[in-house]
Amino acid sequence: MKAIALPLPRLLRATLGGDVERRVFPVLAVSFTYSASFSTFWVYVGVYAVKGLNWPASRVGLLFLFCAPTAAVANYLSGRLSDRIGRKQLIVASFVLSSFNVLVLALLGHRAGIAFALIVVQGVIGAPAYSLDRIIVADLVPEEERRERGYATLRVATNLGAFAGPPLAALLIYVGGWTSFLLGLSLLGAVGAYLTTTFLPTTGGAAVCGHTDSGSFATVVRDRPFVLLLLSTVLAFTDYCGFEAVLPVIAVTAYALSPSSWGLLVVISPLLVVLLQLRLTRISARIPTAERLALAILLMGLPFLVLTVSGSVAAIGIVIALFMVGEMIWMPSSQAVAAQLAPPEARGTYFGALAAMTGPAWTLAPFIALELRAHAGVASVWILFAAVAVAGSVAGIAAVKSIVARPLRNY
Repeated sequence: MKAIALPLPRLLRATLGGDVERRVFPVLAVSFTYSASFSTFWVYVGVYAVKGLNWPASRVGLLFLFCAPTAAVANYLSGRLSDRIGRKQLIVASFVLSSFNVLVLALLGHRAGIAFALIVVQGVIGAPAYSLDRIIVADLVPEEERRERGYATLRVATNLGAFAGPPLAALLIYVGGWTSFLLGLSLLGAVGAYLTTTFLPTTGGAAVCGHTDSGSFATVVRDRPFVLLLLSTVLAFTDYCGFEAVLPVIAVTAYALSPSSWGLLVVISPLLVVLLQLRLTRISARIPTAERLALAILLMGLPFLVLTVSGSVAAIGIVIALFMVGEMIWMPSSQAVAAQLAPPEARGTYFGALAAMTGPAWTLAPFIALELRAHAGVASVWILFAAVAVAGSVAGIAAVKSIVARPLRNY
């Protein structure tokens, strides 16, 4: 057995391109399971609403309009509550309640009002399992110089889940329809609850941290560097929404790309993260923090300008590749900066506020971009996302440069 087991760490390093942060292994199992289950639910929920529930497009749009802000608030409250009572039990409750929720959806989804409410509720009860993993990485890896590797390792696991989840969901739908899909997700949620209970260490909570004051929203907004980081994050997430929600719509309508071709282009994204994330994190660590954060955000937005010249498959492929490089650098870098800024006793509150920035982006970016397309043309959309990236990079530099009392390394 030893002869077989010994080469495995070397094989893992060779495949992923670097050493993984072993202390976050329990978090990886939880994050992989959530990504393969309830993240996959959100990938399919629009199709499920249209094909499985026969909803009109207008109702689906209204659904997303309700889901994004409520989930954003839940992300913030999950983080703040975890500072008071701990992270682990919130994640367990999130998995259990999510499993029950989709089970009820499988039984009562034919009633439009109930289905609408259950899907909105899923964004709320799923928030702890979605958002608290990155806080636990900061809890388990106190050394600043190793946190980025921890976050990069976490992203490898979540993207493995993102790569495995949709094909599994497609198989379940093919075999047993939408009910089978929902029952499968419910089962995976139960597995997530078991893994969390069994392997995840207890972190956070006033009793664990030894603090009675876990911070508040007022504490967050008084922290000028962190407020600038929040601004940078919401702008970067706006470009992320441009990639996730706007680009596919325009690609299949304005550029006549078939849905199957788009699917083939997008499926490479999680594979790129698995194969390149640790390599890029190691290489980009040589760049000072402020410049690295700015470069990453620029790579997420400026490549859209290529589409003002050509909407060919090759041009879209170039945009996707450059965007993914930027996103792979941005995500662990911004999370490491947040971990550096957040006081241990208020870490959940800080990261909750950071996770809440997805709400405004998902609520407004697709709506504004598609309205702009209707009134000013496709090129104006890509110019908008490029301008947002420039603003986001400026805010990111300002966030890092304004840190005086708690300086970051390499800035």
